[in-house]
Order: sequence, then structure tokens, then C-alpha cells
Amino acid sequence: MKAINVGIMQSASHFWKNAERTKFLLAGAVAGIVSRTAVSPLEVVATMQMVQGGDKKMLQELSHLFQSEGIRGFFKGNAANCLKVAPTRGVQFFAFENLKTRMLKYKCRQMPASGCEDTVTLSPLERLAAGGVAGMIASSMVYPLEVVKTMLTMYPGKYGSIPMAARAVVNEAGFSGLYKGLAPTLVAMFPYVGVEFMIYESTKIATEKYYRRRQNDGMETDSNGELIQVMLPVVVSLGLGALAGAAAQTSAHPFDVVRKRMQIQGINGNPTLYKTTIGCFKGISRKEGVGALYKGLRPACVATIPGTAVSYIVYETMKTWLGLSSV
Repeated sequence: MKAINVGIMQSASHFWKNAERTKFLLAGAVAGIVSRTAVSPLEVVATMQMVQGGDKKMLQELSHLFQSEGIRGFFKGNAANCLKVAPTRGVQFFAFENLKTRMLKYKCRQMPASGCEDTVTLSPLERLAAGGVAGMIASSMVYPLEVVKTMLTMYPGKYGSIPMAARAVVNEAGFSGLYKGLAPTLVAMFPYVGVEFMIYESTKIATEKYYRRRQNDGMETDSNGELIQVMLPVVVSLGLGALAGAAAQTSAHPFDVVRKRMQIQGINGNPTLYKTTIGCFKGISRKEGVGALYKGLRPACVATIPGTAVSYIVYETMKTWLGLSSV
């Protein structure tokens, strides 16, 4: 029996040492859960403004939400959100790292020199492409949970659980109801996630280079020719993540508004006004003005900026703990 237990432990240890993909998934999932829970109150307000419209200020919405629903109102839909964001963020980071590695290997194959992994790097546009594709892959995998999260946020008293909300959507709008708004989501995910990853990694690489030279008299490599490793201050890393989050949210926000409007159509008595993504864009612009496509941008950015910043801090910390590195 003891020999069996030892064998199991050795097998598990061997698996974990070589489970790089699993580790990237885990690091991304933990980063997503921690960051999303931290900014849940702001995300609830952003969702309400995008769907309902109106001219209330963010602090007024937060105050009204607290008075009417208490602390629990700040976290309505958060369980579904975490259930969605854990695999979403995990798959995003995993796919992004995997795509970058494949792109780098492809570039190396085009070069005759050996050891090109140490000299060849990816351009910002290549990182944008890898991030955009990673975002689309992740979103298509977990999209039904996004619809359920929107339902729980907008109608917290009607659905007692995540499965109940999912069944209600299927009963009222059919199975396709779980994928309403998928088209604008996939279109939005490419610039959103692509811009986020591109800006974060490009600015991080440039900042690390600055700190490396400043701390080592202008040198970037040690006596063995190895790149000197530097640890960025937490405040700097938070700033880089915040910058990436703000740029990403602003670039894709109109698609976010359209997605949430389409998600609630035909459910809970809401009329079905738009059949296509383009039709929804045109309808909102015509009836409410182009500015309506940016309703909820302020609370969305206020939620996204600290959320993305926290996400990258947690992700980088998890990478260090798990012994992972990025290209």
C-alpha cells in the first residue's frame, strides 16, 4: 500500500512539474476570480447603465443600489461572473501564451541561425493578433455564462440560482437565447483582449528594459550573456495593467453595449427590437444617439482599470509561484 502511495505521489509530482499548460490555466483563472470580485460593485452599475440607459451618476447608482438591495446588491451575479471569468481568463492567458510560443517558433524556422529564441521577439502587432485570437477562443467557450450573469444582474429577485437563470433563458428564448449577442462579443473580443495584452506586454517589456539599464549601469546582460532579470515595483505593474485595461475597454465598449442589449431581448417581457448586430448598432444610434453606445463607459472603465491592474498583478505573482515564464 505504501509503495502504491509513493508511486501516486511521484506520478503527481512528475505531472505537475511538466504541466505548463495547466499552470497557465490556473494562473489565469485565479487572476480572473480575484480581480472580478474586487470590482464587482462597479461592474454591476456598469451593466445596469448599459442595459437601462439613464443619466444617473455612478455614485448615485451605487448609493441607490446599496439602499435598495444592501451589500448583497453589489455582488449580484458575481457567482456567475466568477464561474464565467475563471475559465475565460484561464483560457485567454493559456491561449495567448501558447500562440506567442508558436509564433516565435515559426519566426525562428524562417531564420538560418541557431538559438534564435534568444534574439527573436514578437512585435506589438503580433502580440495584438495573439491576444485577439485568444480572446475570441475564450469567449466562444463560455458565452452562455455571460448571458446568465446579465440576467442575474438585471433581475436578481427572479432567479434563485445560476441553473435556474439558465433554464429560464432556454424556456423563454430557446437554446439559442444562451448565445444572443455572441457575434458582437466575438468582434469586440479581438480588439479588446488584443489591445489589452499588446499594451500591457509592450509597455512591460519597455519598462523592464529601462529598469534593467538603470540598475546595471546601462547593461542588459550579465557576464554570461544572459538577460538580467528585474522585478518591477507593484505600483508600476498596477499602472501598466490599468493603462491596458482603459485602452481595451474604450476600444470595445460600443460592442459591449450592443451585446448586453441583445442578451435581454425576448426575456422577462423585453421586446425583440434587433435581429442583427449591425441592426442593433443602427437602432441604438438612431433612437438614442451615438453617445448611447458609450453609456456605462465611465463605471466600466472605473471597474476595468483596477480590475485589469489587479488581474495582472495576481497573474504575474502566480507565474512566479508556479515557475512560469513568458516569451
